[in-house]
Parts: sequence; C-alpha cells; structure tokens
Amino acid sequence: MRAIQVSGTIPSTLRENTRPGEWAAGLTLTGDTGQLIGIELIGPNALNFSVAWNPSLGLATLGIAAPADYEYFAAARLPTQLSFSLRFVFDDGSRQSPNMVYRVSVLDVDDAPPSDLRLVTGGSVTAGAIGSVIGTLAVTDPDSAGPFSFSFAEADAWRFEVVGNVLKLRDGISLGLDEMPTLPLFIEVSDGRQSAGFTLSIAVTDPGTQPSRVEVLTPATPQSGFVLHTPSQAVTLHEARDITAANSHGEELRQVLLAEGKEVWMPAVQALRLADGWLDYDPAGQAVRASALQGAATGQAASGAELARLVERNAAGQGWVDLAAALVPGALAALDDGALVTTLYQAALHRDPDAAELALQLGRLASGVSRAQLVADLAGSDVALAAAADPDGVWVGQALGGSAAWHMDTGGLGSGVLAAAIHPVGLAWML
Repeated sequence: MRAIQVSGTIPSTLRENTRPGEWAAGLTLTGDTGQLIGIELIGPNALNFSVAWNPSLGLATLGIAAPADYEYFAAARLPTQLSFSLRFVFDDGSRQSPNMVYRVSVLDVDDAPPSDLRLVTGGSVTAGAIGSVIGTLAVTDPDSAGPFSFSFAEADAWRFEVVGNVLKLRDGISLGLDEMPTLPLFIEVSDGRQSAGFTLSIAVTDPGTQPSRVEVLTPATPQSGFVLHTPSQAVTLHEARDITAANSHGEELRQVLLAEGKEVWMPAVQALRLADGWLDYDPAGQAVRASALQGAATGQAASGAELARLVERNAAGQGWVDLAAALVPGALAALDDGALVTTLYQAALHRDPDAAELALQLGRLASGVSRAQLVADLAGSDVALAAAADPDGVWVGQALGGSAAWHMDTGGLGSGVLAAAIHPVGLAWML
C-alpha cells in the first residue's frame, strides 16, 4: 500500500483577514512521492487554505485561500481556531488520509470601528445651567475595549466635552431656551485605530418646569394588581386585553398603561408575566432566541403561541439545533447548499453573505455540519439576536402557571408591520 510520510510544522496562528500570499507554511513529504498526483485539504476549515505540491523539492506549500474574520466566528459562537487535514491521491486511484490534524488560531485585530454610542445615565440638561453634567456614555466596539476618545463638530467643540466617560457642558457654558426641547449632538468615537460618528439626542428642559415624580413598583407595594416578584420579574393576573401599552423608558424604567385608565411604573424587569402570556425584555433571552430561530428557518415572525411552544420545548431540554430541525420546511430543504446559505443570511442577518462567509459555510456543510446546526448557529449570532430583540419586549403566549398549548393567542401587546421578508416559503409580512 502506498504511503507518504510528512515532516515539518506550520505556524500555529494567523491574523484575521490575512489575504492570499500573506501566510505560508511548508511540509516535507517522503515515501511514495513518485506516484503522488495530488494533495487534498479536508476538514471543517479546509476551504480557508490552499496547498501546492512541488515534486522536485518534495515540498507541500500551504497558503491562504479565503480570509478568516475573527468577529464572524465570535458572533456565530464558533471556535476561533481553523482546523484541516491532508489527503494524498496516488496515480492508481488510492488515497491516504493521515491522522494528523493541523490547527491554526485566528488572532483578533482591531479592524472594526465602534458600532454604538449611547447614554446609560442622564440624557438631559436644564437650559441656563452652567457646566452641567449631561450623562454617562457607553461605547460598543466589536473588537476593542478602549480606551476611547471623543470629538465634536467644530460648532459644538467649544461647548461640550467628555471627561472620562461623562458627557458635560464645558465650564462656564450653558444651553439656551431656544435649544429646547431636544438638541442633536454629533460625537465621533475612536478606539485608537478606527472611528465612527453617532448622533445623540439631548433633552433640554425649561428651568421653570419641575420633573414629575412617579411611584415605582416595589416588592412591598403592589400596584393595580402588579407585584414585583423578583428584581427581574413582575407578575399580574391582568390579561393582555386589559393593557393598552407597555413602554420602556431608557434602561431603568418600564411603564404599563391599563385600559381602566391607571398606569404602573416598575423597574426595568427582564420579564412581565400576565395571565395569558409574558413579555421577555432580555435581549438574549429564550423568547428572543426562539424568535430569531423561527425567522431564520421560515422567514416569518412567530406568533405568541408559536414562541411559547418553542420556549417550552427548550425549557424541557430540547436543544436549539433539534428545534431548528423541526422548523426547516420542505421548501428550504429543497434548496442547494449555496442557495440555502444565502437565504439563511438574508432571513437571519438581513444581508447576503460575502465570498469568505459563503465559502466557510459551504465548507462546513460539505464536512458534515447539518443544515439544522447552520440555522441554529446563524439564528444564535449576536446580529440575529439584536434584530429579533425588542426594547418593548417580545410577546410569548404562555399562560401564567401552565402550558400555552390550550390557551388562545391574543396577539400580545401592540402591533406593527415591517417590510416583507423574502424566503422560499413565500412572502410573509413580519408582524
């Protein structure tokens, strides 16, 4: 039986987005090299690499075929390590697959600008108040923890400054009544390598107007049938039809308006449980995961009852991959791998895959990764979860203290129509 012996090592790391020609490794081959007619790369990440065989030197040279993006792997919750193996093809049609698995870690590089800037406290300033603190800033950057620097447009730089992470008026400066009620403020944020601009809306209040005070729900003081059961959960026996609106006010307060004319203010709980369902405010909670999975697999938004069934099955121990396998309909299963990947990216991430992403996912499918696993991975990514999350909560039609299977889905709180989603199952209005 013909055989090849391999000697040598390859670099254990490569920087993300390394392009062809920027990374190389050489392996020396001995044995039946005279009958060797080809070398194949196999394994989960084989498509990221290339191999060239030089018989005169007895050298197999490895290179990059498709760049690897660190943030993609992190967002998809995939290992940031590429792995592949060699397979040798001989002139008599036989093949040899050595047991050696080569692993290359992808190193993160700061190649992405800050993606979000927000005020986590404050957000308002009184007209005429000199040198006032406006609020505390928080920056989201996919590949940098800071420190961050802040700059303003020329028209605002003399009035505003950031000290640490606190946005304030400069000493001796105030805002006028003519800038009420809101002032758009453009701020450019830099992580030292990349920068991005954001516009914050600053509330400018009348110095003669005193802010109103509201009584906030506490464990010791129920209000209108609402009880703060835990710091993260409020409970009531009201049904969805008893509530006209449920609003979030920043990251600290939620407001519930009752049809009878009353209102209830509560801390920013993660769950509001009603008699006929509950609102999940957790941006990475079960309801958001289930909603993202339904959207990726079917191209349609799930009803409250459908989300309840998915949440119940997951809580009972059924994994997201198994749930995805049950959701994938015949129309999706009939697509070839390329069309499947493109459709899933459009449904879950609302964009087409780039060439490297398409090659990566096709390689995963070719190496044995199931379609259900691919659906679950994309639906569970940070981008898909962010798209499925709602600051005013995701409605789950699950009756308080029981299964939702028997309970009528009232549709939850609020309604709205988004753009139609294109999916092989058909055109579905996302409600």
